[in-house]
Amino acid sequence: SFYPTKNMTTSEGGMITTNNEEFAENAKVFRAHGSATKYHHDVLGYNFRMTDIAAAIGLEQLKKIDSFNAKRIENAKCLNEGLKDIDSIETPIVKDGCKHVYHQYTIKIKDGKRDELSDYLIENGIGNGIYYPIPLYNQVLYKELGYDQALPVTDEIVEEVLSLPIHAKLTQEDLDYIIKTIKEF
Repeated sequence: SFYPTKNMTTSEGGMITTNNEEFAENAKVFRAHGSATKYHHDVLGYNFRMTDIAAAIGLEQLKKIDSFNAKRIENAKCLNEGLKDIDSIETPIVKDGCKHVYHQYTIKIKDGKRDELSDYLIENGIGNGIYYPIPLYNQVLYKELGYDQALPVTDEIVEEVLSLPIHAKLTQEDLDYIIKTIKEF
């Protein structure tokens, strides 16, 4: 996805990579209204073609992706350090041998005050997000497919997670303010 909040953007859209020729051909047809040959629509498809302008933006963004990711990692380390002593907050965990480039910096609020903290941050000029507030298994599509299993851990986590600003343009002053504001909550 190249949505504007992602590590790189073309303003919208996305990209598929594959080493499977059949999958690649199907993706090309699907993105062009289901048309493998101009004006001949063999399958249902959509208009998912990227414009030249969006592609040009993406190529320029791609040149900067390593520095964008490095800055996000640096920002996450700062937030982890600043929030580590708050008992009610669990910061992201990155296992040894893994690299996290922080499309989102999502913390868990363990005291049941996630929504209050979100509102407090907004009142203090700090954007934040509660992404995916409805677990996938509770979406209508899955219910219609007959999925009826309970996922209690998912249900618990969906009420705890809150994503903080992490983008590459944050300054040290911004990060310090986020940390200070959370500590004052």
